[in-house]
Amino acid sequence: MTPKEKTIRVFAAIVCCVLIFVCPFEITFAAVNEQASNKPEELIEVKVYNLSLDNTNQNPVVLLSDSDEKQALSIWISPFEANAIYLELADIKPYRPQTHELLKRIIQKVKGTVRRIVITHVKENLYYAVIVMETEGTIIEMDARPSDSIVLALKFNAPIFVGKSLFNKMSIAIEEKKEAIKQYGLTLQDLTPALAQYFSFESISGVLVSDVRNGSNAEKDGLKTGDIIVEIENESIKNMDSLKNVISRGITDVRSKIYRQNEFIFLRLRLK
Repeated sequence: MTPKEKTIRVFAAIVCCVLIFVCPFEITFAAVNEQASNKPEELIEVKVYNLSLDNTNQNPVVLLSDSDEKQALSIWISPFEANAIYLELADIKPYRPQTHELLKRIIQKVKGTVRRIVITHVKENLYYAVIVMETEGTIIEMDARPSDSIVLALKFNAPIFVGKSLFNKMSIAIEEKKEAIKQYGLTLQDLTPALAQYFSFESISGVLVSDVRNGSNAEKDGLKTGDIIVEIENESIKNMDSLKNVISRGITDVRSKIYRQNEFIFLRLRLK
């Protein structure tokens, strides 16, 4: 066995052991050359558009949208992975490395990197993905859950792809009501139990501000990433739908109740 082959086997063995320990899902891997790992079908690149909650059972859902943000693929995930995705999107660094950060450090320690991930297919309502990694010029493909794959893609700044036929078949149109929120300068998401616990908020009723665009009216009004919108004009905001309903009424100057860093504050918002 050559030193290169030994390195590849050690790399794959370490990654497999960590993934099996922290993530109970089926794993397969194969070392292939760059030509063999080319896209097997036409793919489209997507991005994490939002995290939300299923209105039926309150389970987290990650939305992967096309570049135009017209269509999105919905994938149900666990609260743990939802929290990990949120931390990456909000650029929040936990005091100690959590599971996916540990995995990233191990991959880097053995001179590896994540090149891309691909959401490949859906079977019995479960989505499947492949993590494409590289070490010393050799490509290693690993079967994985989409949720874990997305977290690692965000950590390595790697592109996320979906099979074009799969995306066209399973994606849905993104609601037009998002335009008012987007123009105001906010990226929002529903609270999950894990996110509520992370922010020490004793409820899952509310909408989390996951990003505030620089120079926007939202920033000028004083909103910050990590704020939780609880009320607008004394009306309880339970989730994204209730907030969109308030905004759709055309009200442009409202009093809002915000939860920020273990206390409630009040801000005037110019929703225009």
